[in-house]
Amino acid sequence: MNKKNEIKVIKCDAKRLQELVDKSAFTIEGLAESSFGDLLDWIEQHTKMKTRRVFLTAGALANSEWGLHGDNAYSDDLNIVSVLLDDMEDWKKIVMPRFQIGARWMDDIRDNNVRREAERV
Repeated sequence: MNKKNEIKVIKCDAKRLQELVDKSAFTIEGLAESSFGDLLDWIEQHTKMKTRRVFLTAGALANSEWGLHGDNAYSDDLNIVSVLLDDMEDWKKIVMPRFQIGARWMDDIRDNNVRREAERV
């Protein structure tokens, strides 16, 4: 892989996960590590990337931080992959196309999970 196509993968801790929520990061659940490049290539079909990096959150961390249990919890080893909107030249160009690949905003993902967890009780 040449330098231009290298991807920096940043593994998230609780603080970084909260940053992704706060910044409403572009997020896709369940993406295999071998597809990270495909994700960035897809984004670049719509807008240029300022930097080729993704943030990787383990399902176990999301479960722990958001208090998810039972059928509302992620598999511990599930990849939740995010890209900061700041890393895109014009993120508004992906707002509608993101639905084609099942991507959402991280704050929506968190809010929906927390709401479903509250409904379980």
